[in-house]
Amino acid sequence: MTKQLASLDHYRNGRFFNPGVPLQRFRKSLKWITHRRVGPWRDFIASVPGDKPPEKVAGSDLRVTFVNHATLVLQTEGYNLITDPIWSNRASPVQWIGPKRHREPGIRFKDLPRIDCILISHNHYDHLDKTTLRRLRARDRPAIFCPLGVGKLLGKLGFQEIYELDWWRDHPWRQLRLHCVPAQHFSARTPFDRNRSLWCGWVIECPTGDIYFAGDTGFGEHFAAVAKRFQNPRLALLPIGAYQPEWFMGVYT
Repeated sequence: MTKQLASLDHYRNGRFFNPGVPLQRFRKSLKWITHRRVGPWRDFIASVPGDKPPEKVAGSDLRVTFVNHATLVLQTEGYNLITDPIWSNRASPVQWIGPKRHREPGIRFKDLPRIDCILISHNHYDHLDKTTLRRLRARDRPAIFCPLGVGKLLGKLGFQEIYELDWWRDHPWRQLRLHCVPAQHFSARTPFDRNRSLWCGWVIECPTGDIYFAGDTGFGEHFAAVAKRFQNPRLALLPIGAYQPEWFMGVYT
């Protein structure tokens, strides 16, 4: 694996990076943390959960359920897939401190249909939530797709069917094919593992048109590259927001 990583154009000295994009140094992160101005935001916004999705969607029909943040349930071809699932109250290693949600999830976990496959875009706490993943693994035993360097963590959570892919690699899964595609972002779960694992988007190749989930990403040349390779998109799921201050956030989110 080490030799394979050494040959990549987005991996150097034990860390992944975005080709052609300035590295996000720790001192810049520290400057952002110590000088950022937090805007006004209500502590919590009460909301009523949405309707329970169907158990399955047959054939070429497509149903998308937005849950929260980057969590979406995708139902098509008789399969249920979910992206970056999080039902925890905080995006944090512990539930007594850290960023807290401002709304309930769009649907209750108990109303979630059986999940066949999970797509993970990167290892940030708001995209890889171990508590939610453990619940899904125990309940449904789904397959799980992730970028390079994330599979070891998922194995510790008990997942058996793990597909760990690099950018532009793909793998068949049942009657579908999952493609790992570039994103312009970064990774970390501690102060010591920054960019030790990769980040990505996903393209679900379907008979009736591809579904593109971009994950977390800034704007870059990878969008044109994805469009060139996948010219029959049925749906694109793109992130918005978190771009201020632009000198720090603009390139990556």
